[in-house]
Amino acid sequence: MLLTSLLLLMAIGLAYLVIERARLSRDRSAIPLVIAVSGTRGKSSVTRILASVLRASGRRVLAKTTGSEAKLVKPDGSEETIRRRGRPSVIEQKHVVGLGARLGVDVAVVEVMSIHAENHRVETRKILKPDLVVVTNFRVDHTSAMGDTREAVASVLALDIPPGAAAFVLQQECLPEFRAAVKEGGGELVEVPTGAGSHLYGETIDSNASAFGENLDLVGAVARSLGIDDATMAEGVRRTRSEAGALSVWRYSSGEMENSCYLVNAFAANDPESTVAVYDKISAVLYAEPECCVGLVSLRPDRGDRTLQFLEAFRGGFLSRFSRLYIIGLHAQALARRLRRGGTGPPIEVLSEKRPAEITRAVLSGIRESGGVVFGFGNFGGAGEGLVKHWREVGERWGIES
Repeated sequence: MLLTSLLLLMAIGLAYLVIERARLSRDRSAIPLVIAVSGTRGKSSVTRILASVLRASGRRVLAKTTGSEAKLVKPDGSEETIRRRGRPSVIEQKHVVGLGARLGVDVAVVEVMSIHAENHRVETRKILKPDLVVVTNFRVDHTSAMGDTREAVASVLALDIPPGAAAFVLQQECLPEFRAAVKEGGGELVEVPTGAGSHLYGETIDSNASAFGENLDLVGAVARSLGIDDATMAEGVRRTRSEAGALSVWRYSSGEMENSCYLVNAFAANDPESTVAVYDKISAVLYAEPECCVGLVSLRPDRGDRTLQFLEAFRGGFLSRFSRLYIIGLHAQALARRLRRGGTGPPIEVLSEKRPAEITRAVLSGIRESGGVVFGFGNFGGAGEGLVKHWREVGERWGIES
């Protein structure tokens, strides 16, 4: 009796898997074009911009982002927050494919959410089966899952390109290991030169955003490959709505300050390499010298590996870009102790306050007299998200967005 019950359950389970696979295959076949957006940084921005450009071309588009905000962007441009009961899972991509089929979309633009190599293979090759893959960069992050070198990250992300798919990657980012892996896997590599989207730089909030044109270069190259003209691309870029975690700057003034200052949201840059690149570009645009810039680093309790990455970056020279460094989060005291052991560098202060308004007030005390820049970075989740919401309320949006 027990054996019969077990066999029956196994048969039911097998039948369910067969039906689910058939349903997924049918739904995927109903979507003419699927574009997967992979990489370390910039995936959500590229997903949103590309979807908006495709929508401007007259296509019915479904987009899904996974970064600081997990969202579905429907064909009419409306957005729906993805509610999760548990931990994120690549299985949710099946629902995206199913929704795209039900909505009758022409294109689905989907941000890849996997971290571990085995999940990348399942997500892209078994579920999404993309026709095109956009790879933004190969920055080192999630070291326990993807390795601690750009070459290791590139090898993992190469799993996102199934046989027959075209992979768009920035020429200056492409690595020999990635080229070899794509070729071996039967994919087609399209290396995008700098300036491929230069005609779109002026369509962002401010012309200074051309300093962050890498995402637009990728979008421009993909759009051209799909026959979209420059005017339509520009219109799509203008219509793009950014997510809360996107790089943004606010001008802030108060009666307590003689001069206004700038509040920079770079929390979602996450890894040190991307953060340093954003800092250097922002400081050049704002003409901010280190003596006028204070850093505010927000640490996540579940990302000790990233805290260690920032420790190495600070020791490697990043700390010299600030007149003072403020640290918030669970590992703040430990990070401060290690940095102070060197005996050189700017003052370091740990903030125990958790309210965004009080954190902001404490950090502004370092530049109250002369004005300057508060550069927020580290992690968007947790304190970073609260600070961005507060800065949006108290500051005046300034023209940088990426």
